[in-house]
Amino acid sequence: MAKKGVVQTKNPRTGKYVKINRNKGKVISTKKTDGPYKGVPVLRKKGSN
Repeated sequence: MAKKGVVQTKNPRTGKYVKINRNKGKVISTKKTDGPYKGVPVLRKKGSN
């Protein structure tokens, strides 16, 4: 189960996924392998479907 307030998004510079704490606005960790984290919601931009 994912922690509340934690989301993931792809870093455009490295191409790797990073976990972000939305409450504090800080990057928690960067994934070393390809692909997204399991069980962590992906951050979506506002207005995109």
